Amino acid sequence: MKKKITLNPLWLFLIISLIFGTIVYPYIKTGTAFMLGWDMRTIYSSNFEALRNMVRAWQADGTLPFWNWSSFLGNDFYSSKLFYFNDLYEYFFAFTDMAYTDAIIWMTYLRFLTAGFCFYAYSSYNGHSGTVRLCGSLLWAFCAYNLQIMRDPFFASFIVWIPLYFLAVDRYIVQKKKFFFIFMVFFMFLNSYYLFYMTSLFTVLYFIWRWDREYGNMKDMMKNAVILIGYYIVGFMLSGAFVIPEVVNILSNSRVGERSAFLLYESLVPYLDYLSGLFTPVSIVAYRNAPISDIYLYTTPNHQIMAVYLWAGSVCTLLVPQLFTKKNYRPMNLIILILVSLFSLIPILSSVMHGFSEPSFRWIANVSFLMIAMVLPVLDDPKRLNKKLLWISMLVSVILLAGCTPLFAGILNIEWSSVVSDYKLLLYCIPSLILTAAAVAADKKTLTLAVIICELCLVSHYTYFGNPTQSDMTKETADRMTKVMGEGEYFNGWSLGLDEHNALSFYRTYIDPISCYFGLSTNYNLNFNIKGTMIYDSTYLDSTNDLVRLDPENVIDYLPWTFHIKNPDILTLVSTKYAVIGTEGSNPFRNGELIGHFANWELYQNLDYINLGKTYTGIMTYDDYSPDMSEVITSRVICSKEDFDEISALLSDEEVQCYDAVADGNNVYAGLEAEKDGFAVFSVPYSDGWTVSINGSLVKTYRVNGGLIGTQVFRGDNDIVMQFMPPGLKTGVKVSAAGIAVLLVLIGFSLFRRKS
Repeated sequence: MKKKITLNPLWLFLIISLIFGTIVYPYIKTGTAFMLGWDMRTIYSSNFEALRNMVRAWQADGTLPFWNWSSFLGNDFYSSKLFYFNDLYEYFFAFTDMAYTDAIIWMTYLRFLTAGFCFYAYSSYNGHSGTVRLCGSLLWAFCAYNLQIMRDPFFASFIVWIPLYFLAVDRYIVQKKKFFFIFMVFFMFLNSYYLFYMTSLFTVLYFIWRWDREYGNMKDMMKNAVILIGYYIVGFMLSGAFVIPEVVNILSNSRVGERSAFLLYESLVPYLDYLSGLFTPVSIVAYRNAPISDIYLYTTPNHQIMAVYLWAGSVCTLLVPQLFTKKNYRPMNLIILILVSLFSLIPILSSVMHGFSEPSFRWIANVSFLMIAMVLPVLDDPKRLNKKLLWISMLVSVILLAGCTPLFAGILNIEWSSVVSDYKLLLYCIPSLILTAAAVAADKKTLTLAVIICELCLVSHYTYFGNPTQSDMTKETADRMTKVMGEGEYFNGWSLGLDEHNALSFYRTYIDPISCYFGLSTNYNLNFNIKGTMIYDSTYLDSTNDLVRLDPENVIDYLPWTFHIKNPDILTLVSTKYAVIGTEGSNPFRNGELIGHFANWELYQNLDYINLGKTYTGIMTYDDYSPDMSEVITSRVICSKEDFDEISALLSDEEVQCYDAVADGNNVYAGLEAEKDGFAVFSVPYSDGWTVSINGSLVKTYRVNGGLIGTQVFRGDNDIVMQFMPPGLKTGVKVSAAGIAVLLVLIGFSLFRRKS
């Protein structure tokens, strides 16, 4: 008798393609850009172009992408960008000429497919029937969390792999298979150390829950948990060359350690959202830029946006209560629920899950996954179902879905008239609750699948094109912004011709974000590889914190990690030579003149421009400096108390600047001629990764004048060479090598045991 061929994986591919088709078709039909939300337009699209520029530089001259000069004043691209914002899906498209507005469609499609098939593999291993596998895979792929997180591609590119990681945990618990787990730990760290930190902590809860489900007791659990931790360490070691530089970079960022509360949130919103997360498809209302969004979004005092994304279809809404019936009850389910609630609702515990930074619900993706995994056995086996409770759950869910928004609006003092039009979107989901209850009660799995598909299409539409904030930019406008300064690096080549000395000059260009970039983004300089003076960057270089001290109001823009230098003295300090200004803008320099035009914009030149760096004759500490004294920053060294005496001894009474300077990828070459020994400040952001040599000998570097590099210079001609290597990279390579060695030993030991 021939074995029946299952088409479930093919069906999964077709259904995911169908649902995604309903998402993307309106964008294509109407010529709307598939640019979902502010961060995708301001960060992700520009970081993708930055990756593409770095890849092309690597192809052209073999320069490894360590340092990026167009990321504000310069940044450690390897540690902060290449693996933090530019995710695995972007690598292939970075080698193409495809516009981001087209590439993001394909990348989002691949992410949904990945999410679905990873969960399909997980549910297959756990023995669920074919149709239930399809149901679970769709519920995970299009749960509220994944629907919303697709606006943030880097986060989505990690989240979609979560089921495969927990499959590796299952394989160890059930079969003691270790190598797949080691690989998944390595892969998840490579994908995002930031998000994997949260998943790693959640693994403790998952391991306990899964062990209890498999064995029904805690016997040998601790011993196996310790062994698994050992394999986890091996996976981490393998990723050391990537992760250690990233960790070194992020630990110096001022966002780590910020907390907005200790035991209580300062708003009721997180509590209300958590209570309603099971039955509310929050992705259709949370980011509508409307009063209803204030009910489902909370922004902490440290600007961390928080929303709970637990909804995973009507199936989960109706079946989660079944976990506590006599046929399905396990004490561990209740314990996990209590622990998850505590870590969600107590800010300091949520902060721990978020890397001891601001409280966040980003880790709740793991809970969404576990919730689906918990209810599938009930969906699979009708004998587990308490039909009376099912109908009660349906009735209660309908009442709660219809009643919570008006109730929450009243509690939060939000006028009902401003909410009612968007509130109707939630009511559209009531029929699916009723139909799902009927299909599940009748054990009609195919009908249940059909209802799930319809429900996910509806919610997906209103999360994307049906949300005005996700469909308010035409593709023509989005593509035009990538060419506003010309194709590729046109502006860089054009500006070289402005002055015969520019080829041997290090200079930055101020681009007015309002009149030139239409106020859409401060990150467009990344698109054109322009050395600029503004950025929206949550992984900014630590030394930027010192730059803020020079004049916070004219360095920080609308968020603590957005920078736009408007102070004319700081612009001069960082070697800004040109400014491109629209007709409604004004000359940003203290001493500048109009020298021509670029396109229809005015072009100003800074007459006080400094070519990379100069020597200084005065000195003061940060304690003696105040922002209203910014005129002194190009004549006095500003340093910490600890360096004051040492630098004072190096100063002379001569001010000379570099006569030539070239930044070439990870290197800077400059010449400076002085009549006396002295001290120079260069407009290169300080990092422990920079080494400076003068006339072939290494010199000590100092962090001065807003986080720039200062060094001693010598009488005569100074041949200055600066070289960058990401801090922690050498250590990371050694750790990876050690991890490979341990892995080889484990492989050898396993082969030996098989033979014996």
